[in-house]
Amino acid sequence: METTERRHYWLPVPDRTGFEWVRHAFRGRHWDGRPADTSVCGFQYPMAKPSELDWFQSPTCSDRTELLIAEQSGAGSAEGEQ
Repeated sequence: METTERRHYWLPVPDRTGFEWVRHAFRGRHWDGRPADTSVCGFQYPMAKPSELDWFQSPTCSDRTELLIAEQSGAGSAEGEQ
């Protein structure tokens, strides 16, 4: 059975109000400074350099976590799932 590794990174991103931040997963090795990107589950988010406090206070999005777990276990694929 062939396995393919899909790289992703986590980044706290602000919501529309800019007051609440949540960690989301994005494809790639690391954030390259883009002002926006699409998360693993297909939603577009604005991106900015988070502070240490943003990392500490931002909860991790459970939907992305479940998607990545399913992808890694072979139970699902991010291709076509949204």
